Amino acid sequence: MVANFFSNKTGKPPAVDDLTRNMESLKFDRNNKQQTTIDKFSFEPNSPLNKENRPLDNNYIPLKPNTQPQSPWQSKPSSRTQKNHEFPTKKLTAKQKRSVNVCQMYFLDYYCDYFDYVITRRERTRTVLSRLHQSQNQEREWKSYANNESSLLRKRRLKPKNKDFEIITQIGQGGYGQVYLSRKKDSKEICALKVISKSMIVRMNETEHLLTEREILAASRSNWLVKLLYSFQDTTSVYLGMEYVPGGDFRTLLSNCRTLAPVHTRFYLAQMFSALEDLHKTGFIHRDLKPENFLIDSKGHLKLTDFGLACGTIADERIQSMKIRLEKIGDIFSVNSSAKKRSVVERRKIYQTLRENDLNYSKSVVGSPDYMAIDIVKGYAYDKTVDYWSLGCILFECLCGFSPFSGESSDETYANLKNWRTYFVRPTNNDGTFVFSDRTWNLLTCLIADAPNRLKSFEQVKRTNYFSSVDFENIRNKAPPFVPSLDSDLDAGYFDDFEDESDMAKYAEVFNKQARIEQLANQNEVRPPNFVGFTFKHKGELSQIRSMFENTKKDPFSTLY
Repeated sequence: MVANFFSNKTGKPPAVDDLTRNMESLKFDRNNKQQTTIDKFSFEPNSPLNKENRPLDNNYIPLKPNTQPQSPWQSKPSSRTQKNHEFPTKKLTAKQKRSVNVCQMYFLDYYCDYFDYVITRRERTRTVLSRLHQSQNQEREWKSYANNESSLLRKRRLKPKNKDFEIITQIGQGGYGQVYLSRKKDSKEICALKVISKSMIVRMNETEHLLTEREILAASRSNWLVKLLYSFQDTTSVYLGMEYVPGGDFRTLLSNCRTLAPVHTRFYLAQMFSALEDLHKTGFIHRDLKPENFLIDSKGHLKLTDFGLACGTIADERIQSMKIRLEKIGDIFSVNSSAKKRSVVERRKIYQTLRENDLNYSKSVVGSPDYMAIDIVKGYAYDKTVDYWSLGCILFECLCGFSPFSGESSDETYANLKNWRTYFVRPTNNDGTFVFSDRTWNLLTCLIADAPNRLKSFEQVKRTNYFSSVDFENIRNKAPPFVPSLDSDLDAGYFDDFEDESDMAKYAEVFNKQARIEQLANQNEVRPPNFVGFTFKHKGELSQIRSMFENTKKDPFSTLY
């Protein structure tokens, strides 16, 4: 197959069918024994099977006449009660399916990259050979070409290391590490380098979340999702070199504007749904969507990030603590209290004051479930529509200036969420008019709703009256309401300044949590593991092999499930 691929005389790239034709009959099911190539060999009855150029086995005993040779796949019956049918196969677990998908992506990437290298090297060789005929110093030019090829091959074998990156400034701080604006020394690539402590994620049982985030970032080929450029590790830390998105996050934009115009809200919500749909296509649910998870790129468009909770489950400790708190707080606060009687202006002022004065509000360990669906908080079974609930809450906040279940305290928010059916009412202005238009409220009631009554798919979302004027196919080409003003590719002005005391005060609880986890990890002498298959290097622009798949309906990099 490879020989035929390289000997393509037409000059046109071979189709996907040509690349996979010889693998159509390849199966990994032992039940299909009659289709294996070993049964296709012909041999004389009563003759021994010997390897080529090997003498006959002297201990060979020929079969008696009229005796059929036994198939190599034929097995002896295990019991008299064994029935002549296929045994049922055990279904794969969600974790096993993800492992299969990871393996598939790895081998597809590996062989496409390998073929790309061989093809481009042959093209370079042909170019050099054609030029050598006109050169007066052929030997020197050939040696120069050979040295360049050796250097390129050596770079392909090298794994990225932390010393390969120049740290410019810190742009983020999390419970398990930091995020730095950095530049790769050899290629001058700009990226956001996330440095995470191994011992801390092991101590907090966050290993699966880390590996899931790396998996989603590496598999991302969408302009709506932040891409992974590099991932590597050393004895103490893991590193994720991600695409740098310089415009800050949507939370900062929302906090500065307080509320958005309806037309601007519709634009951003359409982009959020588009980004979320591309994540759902990978088979993952985000489960923890909030304005902080959407970043603004240099052209003003949104990108989805922070996939740490997008694996199969959220930590049991977190769910249990939220359920307990939901039950306790719900009994203390009454829905008929003054909270329900507050006006939109009062609730907006309380919400903004809470975010401005309580610097740890959005950075807390467990946080307030302003955007988390009731299914998750109560520990019920859920599907991808829990992310639609979250986007409904973000839509509500964009137009009202506060999230739908926000209260004067985190406890009050839990109480409102517990009684959400009663508390979720259409807000009115002081003059009695509704804050939301009819089509906006209709969409909200289809997002923030019981699971059976929510919108079920992206196609249903696009068909709503709210999005009737939106061209989703070209939404990324539309002019955004806000475009970041950047001085250079290294501008970090839309992120917190970690040399400023007022900005650092926001992360007081994060630093305290980090110190506690480090102390626990040191006491228990947690040995940092080595994550197999963690290293990743992006392939740059679309290559010759990958370009063959651009206009095909079937994505060769799609998952098996």
